[in-house]
Amino acid sequence: MQGIKISLLLFLISFSFIAFAHNDIRAIEVLENASSEYLKAGGVSAQFAIHIKDSKLIQTFEGDIKMKGDKFYLSTPDIDTWFDGKTQWAYLKQNDEVNITEPEAEELQMINPINILGIYKNGSYTCKYLGERQDAKQKSVFEVELNPKNKKGQITKIVLQLSKIDFTPTKFQVFYKNKLENIIQINKYEKGQSLSDQIFVFDKKKYPEVDVIDLR
Repeated sequence: MQGIKISLLLFLISFSFIAFAHNDIRAIEVLENASSEYLKAGGVSAQFAIHIKDSKLIQTFEGDIKMKGDKFYLSTPDIDTWFDGKTQWAYLKQNDEVNITEPEAEELQMINPINILGIYKNGSYTCKYLGERQDAKQKSVFEVELNPKNKKGQITKIVLQLSKIDFTPTKFQVFYKNKLENIIQINKYEKGQSLSDQIFVFDKKKYPEVDVIDLR
């Protein structure tokens, strides 16, 4: 299950940017507005809950993320991740170790939650506008569905909910062939945060006992 969590987070931490063929024009408009609002937001801080569902159980855990441009810091009960735009540090709390990598652009698509907003642009997903909805808090949201072009993959679809007021993400649902479903609920989303670049860099002084493994 921890592997599922980490894979989800690496998927989660992700929204990017291209091909409009076969995409719903209204869906593109909503996603473009969401991406634009994120880029204008400056520093962003968010709190979220992830619900991992299958036919037998529901597992829930919470976390928070700080983002600025292509940088982020993600904290969950099992793993803390720092990314400064080039280098990534992943602190596996159970193992008391930090793995250092330099992920490629394609890998980053699966690491930063905000990147889901633009994954259709790389041509691997198509998008469809599902309409306006009332979310769990009775607030108006736009709903967009992303469908993978590669039907051999494990993901069958992704459903996004974005605030009708300012296009901030409020909920993600990721559906898998094995009937697993991941629900990411954004509980708090704050824009215009003053975030130092040091927030996105692992500070060894704060973790003197951890085993650092350089995988670059």
